[in-house]
Amino acid sequence: MTEGIPNDLFRGDPQDIERGLDEWVAGLERNAERYQELANRVEAVRVSATSPSGVVTATVDANGALVDVVFTDRVSHTTADELRRQLMAAVGSARGQIVGEVRQAAGETLGPAAGDSAERIVGHYRERFPESTEPETPARRPRSGDDFEGGTIYD
Repeated sequence: MTEGIPNDLFRGDPQDIERGLDEWVAGLERNAERYQELANRVEAVRVSATSPSGVVTATVDANGALVDVVFTDRVSHTTADELRRQLMAAVGSARGQIVGEVRQAAGETLGPAAGDSAERIVGHYRERFPESTEPETPARRPRSGDDFEGGTIYD
């Protein structure tokens, strides 16, 4: 297993070889520390987004798992179906921000020298959570006899 070992590491004076090995191991240890720091930062990621109507704010972690939900007082004037749509919109919007958070953490901890490694890590999150541009307002199903003229109670 010689991948990553400098070609000239085992040539020359034994003291130079030892010094080269020490430098190589120190470099590996620095890389391991940076990747551990990145893992810690990604684990700590929390992203929140508020629904288009403002009735709910959802917080997700870097795995996209819902870790907190906060409802406003307007929840009492929201139908269960509309609340479900608003919650899903907030969760989707929060998940869409995960890639940006991971990209920032990778850039700050690994630096530009990591290049492809950082991009592979970000790519993994990009596959799982496509970045959102602007949250879409969920479509509302019309109810017969409502007074909202095709809008919601918040319009």
